[in-house]
Amino acid sequence: MKSLAIALLALITVNSCGNDSEENTKTIIYHVNSTKVPCEGVGAMQCLQIKKGDIATDGNWTNFYGNINGFEFETGYTYKISVKEEQLDPAEVPADASTIKYTLVEVLEKKQDPTLRLHDIWSLQSLKGMSLQSDRYATPKQTPRLELFVAEKRLGGTDGCNNIFGSIETLTETEIRFSKLGGTKMMCPNMEVPDLFTTALSNTVSYKIEKLNLFFYNQDGEEVLQFVKVD
Repeated sequence: MKSLAIALLALITVNSCGNDSEENTKTIIYHVNSTKVPCEGVGAMQCLQIKKGDIATDGNWTNFYGNINGFEFETGYTYKISVKEEQLDPAEVPADASTIKYTLVEVLEKKQDPTLRLHDIWSLQSLKGMSLQSDRYATPKQTPRLELFVAEKRLGGTDGCNNIFGSIETLTETEIRFSKLGGTKMMCPNMEVPDLFTTALSNTVSYKIEKLNLFFYNQDGEEVLQFVKVD
């Protein structure tokens, strides 16, 4: 009888531990962006950018400060992965460490990110289909230039007179929209090209890349800007 009671107690203990383990562990779908970004953890570091859920909804990516055991990230590719999140006992974890252990279960999808082709410096060639060298436009102080930082979702460059900056609000394989455009306030003898350039950027909703050329289009599908990649 005593042996039976001990065996029963052992079975209850094993089941209890198993249930606790299941309660402390869950498997979640992660979408991982194609580049890491600078972030601040214990010190300066590079973070993955993730979204959780079966479908990657629109919106900002979230910096991921941990490490996913078994996951080998390759810059330039987006991922859909299954990750096991295991809640650890805080008493057994160092003060500066995560209380969640992340482990790769499976890579569900890996795709090359086409938007990274935009990550470069682009020199303006034409406004509304007309060359900057034509008699239509007065020669700007310098050639307008656009520098796109895809991972950081921002832009820089010059409008031909002033330095400009802003955010990339929307970016897909074909769509691009800019917001929070600003710049320095210097006045040049002729502001025609700078003004037309910044207005065209504000009206841009889509793009196309052909070889070394980048084209921006407005909502009516009209070409508003054409650039060439800077070597």
